[in-house]
Parts: sequence; structure tokens; C-alpha cells
Amino acid sequence: MKCFPFMKDIEGKNCLIVGGGTVALRKAEKLLPFGVNIRVCAKEACPALSRFVCAEEYEAALVRGADLVIAATDDGELNARIARDCREAGVPVNSVDDKNNCDFYFPALIVRGNVTIGISTGGSSPALAAALREYIESVLPENLEEIAREAEKLRGGAGYESCVAAAFGRGER
Repeated sequence: MKCFPFMKDIEGKNCLIVGGGTVALRKAEKLLPFGVNIRVCAKEACPALSRFVCAEEYEAALVRGADLVIAATDDGELNARIARDCREAGVPVNSVDDKNNCDFYFPALIVRGNVTIGISTGGSSPALAAALREYIESVLPENLEEIAREAEKLRGGAGYESCVAAAFGRGER
């Protein structure tokens, strides 16, 4: 599936994660730096997620008030039910390991300050996305965050594009 890579401000948005294991934790860890309010529904949650637990049993009412939902249980039928409930409520859902029940995918992320690079294979190969992330990280300048801050200061000014290009060793274009 070919997906358009939206970049959306999610600070202050409410995310319900159903499931409390390592997969749920990985999703929460990707979201938290972006200022998302996490709620977790899980009978048992790993220690890092326990402070976010709001319910032990899933019910459709939990979807209300959520801006996005992640179905991260090890029960495929429950994840599919969560996806149906979300679609009925008009709430985007990511059902881990079930791309047919996903409205959005988690990209492999590179975050350096305000620079965020997302790599996706449309859900077809997370391993390939991860490998591409590692490669791209290896060729990015170590001072990318600093370059972004300087580029922001120069934005719109004379020589802006050539300055940014020079930071990557490309000189005038």
C-alpha cells in the first residue's frame, strides 16, 4: 500500500493504547516525545506503562475522547474489535501486526531536535523501514539539530538555500 507521509502536530492529543506489553511500550515511547497524552487499557502492564493504566478491561466507550488508538494486544480478535469500534467512532486506529485494520502506520523514526524523518513501507516490511532508518542515520551530519536551528534563523533570507546546501557539502545549486 502506498501511503502519504503526513506530518501532524499531535501535542496534547489523547491516545488510547490497548495492551500493556513490549509492543505497546514501543508505541508509547515513539509518541511521548511528541507531547501525546497516553492512556493504557491493560490487565497487566509493563512497569513503564503502569502509570498510564486507566482500565483493565477493554470496552468501546474507552474510544470516546481518544484522538488516536493503538490496538496492541496479543489477541487478534480483540484488536479487530477495537479497530471496528474506532472506525464506527471516527477515530484513527493502528492495529499492530494487522495492516488491514490500520488507518495509519508508525514509521521508522529519526528525530534530531525539530528534524523528524519518517520511513514507511506502507506496512509491508517494518524490518526494511528499520534498515533504511539505520542507513539514513549513518549518513546524516552529527550536527543536524544545529543546522536546523541555523536554517530556521536564515529562512526566507538571501542565500538561504545555498547555505543549507553547503551544510551538506553540496555548495551552490
